[in-house]
Amino acid sequence: MLRILFFILTSLTFTTSAHAVVDIQVIETPNGINAWLVEDHSFPFVALEIYFPNGSSSESAAQSGATYLMTSLLDEGAGDLDAVDFQIAVRNIGARFAFQTYKQAINVSAKMVTENRDESVELLKLVLSQPRFEQDDFERVKNQLLTDLKFYSTDQDEIGVEAFHGLLFGEHPFHRRREGSLETVETLTRDDIIATHARALTKQDVVVGVSGDITKEELVLLLDNLFNDLPDQSPVNILPVEIARDKIVEIVDFPNPQSLILFGHEGLGRKDQDFLAAYVLNQVFGQSGFNSRLLNKLRVELGLTYGVGSYLSSYQDTGLITGSMQTANETVAQAIETIRDEWSRIANEGITQEELDTIKRYLTGAYPLRFDTNESIAAILVSMLWEDMPPDYVKERNGLVDSIDLETINRVARELFHPDQLTFVVVGQPPEPELL
Repeated sequence: MLRILFFILTSLTFTTSAHAVVDIQVIETPNGINAWLVEDHSFPFVALEIYFPNGSSSESAAQSGATYLMTSLLDEGAGDLDAVDFQIAVRNIGARFAFQTYKQAINVSAKMVTENRDESVELLKLVLSQPRFEQDDFERVKNQLLTDLKFYSTDQDEIGVEAFHGLLFGEHPFHRRREGSLETVETLTRDDIIATHARALTKQDVVVGVSGDITKEELVLLLDNLFNDLPDQSPVNILPVEIARDKIVEIVDFPNPQSLILFGHEGLGRKDQDFLAAYVLNQVFGQSGFNSRLLNKLRVELGLTYGVGSYLSSYQDTGLITGSMQTANETVAQAIETIRDEWSRIANEGITQEELDTIKRYLTGAYPLRFDTNESIAAILVSMLWEDMPPDYVKERNGLVDSIDLETINRVARELFHPDQLTFVVVGQPPEPELL
């Protein structure tokens, strides 16, 4: 019955009454855990999102992939429960756990029904503090990862991203794939995974976003219990990021009738005072579908691609502005020339008042829709905490967007877009690569 209830509940949209005016409660537990909570007692359900600040970029080059492999093994048994018994236990109480490794963080997601919240927390606590990492499970999951890496070595998109990050990040750990490489993963041992777990999952600087059927007082007790058995600190060596500013076009030979084109250069970190204006600007340039300049030019006018977009990728102290598209090998040179022209046009001319007004209406209208489920709210809260944003940003965000004027947007355009630094990676077989 509990399983049926859980699947019914999770198939619904957990609409909160808060929407874009969610009431965020700021919490610091007696043990120093920082969390934000949005209470919603409409359904007997709670969602937690946790960030541990020790992602794949904190690994040594020789152990690349260890964090990813460790998180892939977390639900393969814990404490006295082997992999099968653990999955049965989780299923029987209507809980769901998920674990992800990113470059700068480890993300733990947990969903649980109120009736079995205590049991769910105890199981999650067991996973975080006492994973089994059985040798048989280790070998099986490691072999699965090696199979994935063999596929990545032949996948056009994966080849392109690896080459592109290599050009921009150089030897910094950000250039490495979070899953590691065939060479490094092959050498990993169970002892490496145990050591990675001890280093990566600690109470130091952990942040939590929570939404659902729980009070502040209940959450304080839950969090201190959940993290109680983890070490307090971990030695983490975070290297400063320096993004290359050279104008490069690199061709990666790949037998395919279409070429993948990746392009971009250094952008802005999330804490930059101009980040929101850059976000609005990029919506006009490459993120607003058929209203975006890139898609309108490259697909609608020239017919060179089915889809193209540009993206702001932010890290804690830096960022990128990048884009991607596919086109026929014969039209790669024309596509690159067009992207360069559009990059220069927005840098030199900016955008129009009409474009700014249109994107403002879209962004302010769409923002409340992000807060439609407890899961999405918890994810937003933990991301804001991770990025050191103020809790009142949720209520002020649309006003901040509306306050951005054309002069500010076009100043940011001049400072963000640098045609002389625009780097390209082409994965394919363009017929005349010397023209690029």
